[in-house]
Amino acid sequence: MVSKLIKLFYQLCGVIDVATISAANFLISFFIIRELGPKDYAVYMNFFSGLMLISTLQNAFFHTTLSVKYAKISEYEIKIRKSNALCVFANIIHMALIVPEFFLVKYFEFENSLFFLVYCSFFLYLSRDLYRVYNYVFELRGTIVLSAIVSLFTTMLGLLYLFFNESDVTLNYIYLVSIISGVISIVIITYKLKFRLPTISEMKVSYYDLWSVGRWSSVGSLATWAQNNSYTYLATLIIGVEATAVLAIARLIVMPINLVASGIYMSEKPRWAKLYKNDKNTLKNVSVKIILSMFLFITVYSILVLSNFNYIEMIFETKVRFDLLCCWLSVCMVQVFKFSNSNILNVAEEFKYLAVMGVIVSTLGVAASTILGTYYGAIGIIVGYLIGELLHFCCSQYKIISKRLFYAN
Repeated sequence: MVSKLIKLFYQLCGVIDVATISAANFLISFFIIRELGPKDYAVYMNFFSGLMLISTLQNAFFHTTLSVKYAKISEYEIKIRKSNALCVFANIIHMALIVPEFFLVKYFEFENSLFFLVYCSFFLYLSRDLYRVYNYVFELRGTIVLSAIVSLFTTMLGLLYLFFNESDVTLNYIYLVSIISGVISIVIITYKLKFRLPTISEMKVSYYDLWSVGRWSSVGSLATWAQNNSYTYLATLIIGVEATAVLAIARLIVMPINLVASGIYMSEKPRWAKLYKNDKNTLKNVSVKIILSMFLFITVYSILVLSNFNYIEMIFETKVRFDLLCCWLSVCMVQVFKFSNSNILNVAEEFKYLAVMGVIVSTLGVAASTILGTYYGAIGIIVGYLIGELLHFCCSQYKIISKRLFYAN
């Protein structure tokens, strides 16, 4: 009985991890809307979407190499040496990116150093995300969950302190809470890992591995970023900051769906990579089960959200557009299938196809959002985004069927 419970816990680790991260991100966004207003939240979202471009590149080069290429390595010593070298490589890049911020803050004389706080918070997020993938590759799921839970409670305590403090709440303080939470999270997630300094030759191997995977996956990931964040920059450019706020608030309500879905597929990727190598039939069954589970989750979530729409507006203390919310929920339904197909093509190492397809689909999706947004406003931007997601699903499904990727090894 105990062994079954432990096995169930490890199977749910991805869900628990993502649920806690989702809760922390939701709390920060909710706090900004309540305390600072929709306009500041729109500015925050535009800034955040720009920073996510760096996260997208890290995912394309480092996460994909770890979770797809290195997850397939059967010899433990080789796997750990390669993974260690890759993490050191990533840390060097993190430092190279963060050191210039000291000079930027000094040169521009930012009051309270908001610029610096944002970047510190973000690069802590990048480091934690990297070591999450590392732990998933080596099946250290319990550590990931512990890190996520402690991070969530730290964020909650920090925001509660700000809420009951009489001084004015600013983005500076919110990001400071995020930094404290990030430091604690990284300490926990790396505590049991035994790193050693890699040799120059190992670093060279990491570089070539990163390039072999990332040269195509980065193109596809950049195209995905352009598509996924189109609702922020297009709304600001075409309509104005207020439109970004309206779209972002509606999307915040469905954020738990996005984070749970993307997190589950991220945590499953190393497992899917092994199954693709050894047992494609099982991979097909696992992918179908996850799709059905996510579809059921989104259906229940949608019913609860739409039936309690008035209460949601009361909680947020701001106007939420019902039509935009329905469109975002429709996007989530399509993304369940899209995420699954993307994972399958990733573990099959179809990076070139994903890159070319991503550029074409992203171009068409952004073009559709631009045209429809110009004529129909905020709702047109989301419909254009939905068209792009549907195109991505159709093209990826065609590739999976035409290449017969699920046929026996």
